[in-house]
Amino acid sequence: MLKAFQPLLFVGLAMLATSGSGREDPHLALMAPATEATDSHALSVMTYNIKGLPWPLALGRDEALSRIGGRLAAMRQAGRQPHVVLLQEAFSSEAQALAEQAGYRNIAFGPDSGLRTNAPTDAADIAYLQSARWDRGERMGKSLSSGLMILSDYPITGIDRMAFPDFACAGLDCMANKGVLIAHLHVPGTGPINIVNAHLNARKAAMVPVERTQQAFGRQVDLMARFVARHVPKGQALILGGDMNIGSDMQRRTAFFTGFARSGLRFVAPALDGARQALAQTTADKGARLDLLHAVEHGKDWIFARDGQDMPLTVLQARVPFGTEAGGEPLSDHFGYVIRYRTPVRRLHEPVHFANRDPLPARLGDMH
Repeated sequence: MLKAFQPLLFVGLAMLATSGSGREDPHLALMAPATEATDSHALSVMTYNIKGLPWPLALGRDEALSRIGGRLAAMRQAGRQPHVVLLQEAFSSEAQALAEQAGYRNIAFGPDSGLRTNAPTDAADIAYLQSARWDRGERMGKSLSSGLMILSDYPITGIDRMAFPDFACAGLDCMANKGVLIAHLHVPGTGPINIVNAHLNARKAAMVPVERTQQAFGRQVDLMARFVARHVPKGQALILGGDMNIGSDMQRRTAFFTGFARSGLRFVAPALDGARQALAQTTADKGARLDLLHAVEHGKDWIFARDGQDMPLTVLQARVPFGTEAGGEPLSDHFGYVIRYRTPVRRLHEPVHFANRDPLPARLGDMH
């Protein structure tokens, strides 16, 4: 009887983080162009849900994923690659291969399908588990990993991972082991910077009542905020991004930002999102603004950044290398945008060595 429902589950799983359409011109920037890879006073970070679901959950993704990897490689050749890339839905081997194609030396993977996180439960959590629906994937186990990856030009000195427990997932999203990935970087001239990548529960796409997805979302936010606060040392820079699946839902928006404020991470605030800051402080090219505005209105993909004194990092530039495609469909159902931040200078003359396209990256923490 269980097998009879698998086609329905497969169809729904393809919408794990459902989103809108996309637009892009890779050469447009919201501020004056700069050679990012050679600027020792800046750090550029991209977040991108690449829709890297394996067949048969998604069809025809190989070509799109190859084009994403090829474009990142071309950006590297031009000295304009993001220093750090946060990927979500990098489930398939083709999705993971684009990291090598793009030439990143250091790669961190999020929770695999087997990682479990123990967390204390309350009465509400127990009641939630007791009402889990097997016909919506909530009792099926984890068929997929978290799909999280962090690609870095800078050395990764450590990794922390958390998978959301069963009482903190809803519907078809429970078939993927969604969670949180932290990569601790050493950035020459700046020192330690901690990078957080996350993917939270979908809303209607989970195919269970919205009230159930809201309860799971709230628990995920609480667990994530406390996990980040516990694993990122005070006095160190922190950049947090990913597919937060907030959208236009005010209940989710309130739960997300109050959850982080409650854990002392007050730099995670709507006005301090990198894309929103870039839109607020520039009147540059209309084409790039339209793509970035689309990402902001979509409300799923966010980036926040603070320095070691708990002050927001200054946004220098925003670009949308993966958005509107001239003469074709976007490469994903999300836009991939880059925020370039000014970083504090602590040690001068520390050499920076960026990868080229030839060597294969070192896979730190390969598939925990």
